[in-house]
Amino acid sequence: MALSDRISTILKENGFNQKQFAESVFVTEGYVSRLLKDAIGMSNSTAMLIEKVHGYSKEWILHGTGPKMLKNGGAKSLTAVQKKLIAEIELMTDDELFFIVTYIEAVKKKKAMSKQ
Repeated sequence: MALSDRISTILKENGFNQKQFAESVFVTEGYVSRLLKDAIGMSNSTAMLIEKVHGYSKEWILHGTGPKMLKNGGAKSLTAVQKKLIAEIELMTDDELFFIVTYIEAVKKKKAMSKQ
């Protein structure tokens, strides 16, 4: 089963059209369309987001291996802000990601210092 077939399965099982599915995982409708045509692959982080939002196993989405669904469902464990952040990370360059990581490390250091 190709990636496009697995994405199509997710849409059918949830009664989504392309736009509804795209909105649920913070991607564009065009991106979903290209996935359904096997014109592009899917990143690990997008598969992780689908796993968290809809409960489908990342390994099943990406490779068609393992169980299709997570035992605990996985759904709704991320906040809307966390989901949006994951989607935004997909669009960032390595330089932008480095900046974000540096910022996160600085915040952690500040928290640690304030606890002392």
